[in-house]
Amino acid sequence: MAIAYIKEDSNRLTIYSLDGKIISHPPLPEGKILASGSNFFITETADGYKTYSEDGELLNTYSKEIGQFVKIIDDHCLFIEGTNLKQYDKNGYDAENSAPLQSKNALNKKSNRREKLEKAGALFITILIILNAIAAGVMTYTEDNTPTEIWLNHFCDISIIIFIIEIVIRIFCRKKPLEFFTCEDRGWNIFDLIVTVISSLSFFTGLEGIVGARAIRILRELRLLRVASGISNMKRVLQALLYSLPQISWASLFFILLYYIYGITGVELYGECDEHFSSLHRTFLTLLQLMTMDDWMNITLGVMETNPLAWIYFSTFILFASYILVNLIVGIVVDSLNEVHNQAMSSSTDELTREVDKLEKQMQHVKKLISKKENKDNA
Repeated sequence: MAIAYIKEDSNRLTIYSLDGKIISHPPLPEGKILASGSNFFITETADGYKTYSEDGELLNTYSKEIGQFVKIIDDHCLFIEGTNLKQYDKNGYDAENSAPLQSKNALNKKSNRREKLEKAGALFITILIILNAIAAGVMTYTEDNTPTEIWLNHFCDISIIIFIIEIVIRIFCRKKPLEFFTCEDRGWNIFDLIVTVISSLSFFTGLEGIVGARAIRILRELRLLRVASGISNMKRVLQALLYSLPQISWASLFFILLYYIYGITGVELYGECDEHFSSLHRTFLTLLQLMTMDDWMNITLGVMETNPLAWIYFSTFILFASYILVNLIVGIVVDSLNEVHNQAMSSSTDELTREVDKLEKQMQHVKKLISKKENKDNA
């Protein structure tokens, strides 16, 4: 008998048929009753949805992961699953391909488990990089061939092996290995690969005779650069620096012209009376010291003892180099950071807008189906 109406009492339900007869008195189900079909009804719980027979027997449990329940049409539960419209019968079978819902939930759980493993792996690699950075700093205080130095070297070697394994897994655990070099994060993937390959050269002992043991150790320390690709905020800073390079290059050209003009002027005016301006390259070093405001007063006063008007030369250079050009470069970098942040926000907003548009289309489709069903019932 088809269900027409369900009445909730204090401890049980009363289910009525189309002709007003009582079908059954099942106990109260778990959750809130949302709708009913010809011989079943559906409830909403904290974890998802449940379908019950007219006798109160539990038929199927739907996870919240399948989406939002809409309505029962032709004895099928209608859900909005992401941006797709899906219909399942009371036993959890897909109306399109007769696939059991349990298998779809299992796939979703498997996908979620994979995402958790990927996050855990990324966290492990990041922690390992940080530990390598700490080990590299500690090794600068240890003497060669001491137990601590040997243990730290073994730890660093094991870390490099782990990095190699991680890169291999990231390449070959994809459906197509070439996706590692063509995906959206291909730039960072290639960066990680290059750093890992260079740092792994320390395992080739024959290179020590060519470049020296110290150079091999420096190559091994390059693995610390991977911290830049393991932290999202570091990625954003590096992207901003790369984004600002074209503008910084023009500012650097102006720096070079300024240094060259003041360098030649300093040699011509003060080269004979002060060793800081004895040659062009020595003057460049002095100008760099002035730009950083390191002991600039002693240099200025030393020259002014024989050239009282030298303050004009020093004050104008410090004004241009320390206050204008340095702040110009800082402004370029800050502007690039804002630009990278705005691009990230814009990309996220565009993606959200697309998802909302798809959802609105699905909702319109649902309304059409409901209207069609109601017109059919009225006819």
